[in-house]
Amino acid sequence: MNNFLDLKKTWQSLEVDADESFNEFSQTLQQWRKRKRMAILLWFIAAIFFSAICFAYVIHTDELNSIYKSISEIILLVISVHLFGYSWGRITGERKEYLSNSTDFIRTLPDIYLKQGQRDLMMFCIVTTFFLISVYLHFLDSMFKSPAGVMLSSTLLLTLISFVWIILKPILSKRIKRKNQRLSSKIVEIFQYD
Repeated sequence: MNNFLDLKKTWQSLEVDADESFNEFSQTLQQWRKRKRMAILLWFIAAIFFSAICFAYVIHTDELNSIYKSISEIILLVISVHLFGYSWGRITGERKEYLSNSTDFIRTLPDIYLKQGQRDLMMFCIVTTFFLISVYLHFLDSMFKSPAGVMLSSTLLLTLISFVWIILKPILSKRIKRKNQRLSSKIVEIFQYD
């Protein structure tokens, strides 16, 4: 009889209150959505800020006498317009996510996060590469006076681009995957009593 009472106490201690589980689920969902919304807002503000600086720079320093500076300015304009469009697309996609059911949203969140993180990382690497090329082209006229300066700056450009693609991209990709694994484990915890 004593074993039965111990077993009953153990069983009752493992029971989970459904309301408490739902409230915890709801709070976690709100926190994730808030963080995601904030990240997209910061990304959009940064893209607008970068685009505004690029437009102001190109309008203020429009030098048509140098082909390299003109190409540099065109690259900056294309980067800024593309970043603005990409950011607007993310905001539109975010609105569609909020139309989904909370359970569906939370179950697909790791996949959404991983795909978006990989897209953002690829965008970062491509934009950084073109930005570095643009800066290089902007100063190329002044470097033509010294062949050693051209060689040094070309080597520096290739080194920086290699650093972005060979070292920085894998590090950031691993970080995205680690965050995605933590997110997946949290979701498993949330749905363990479902």
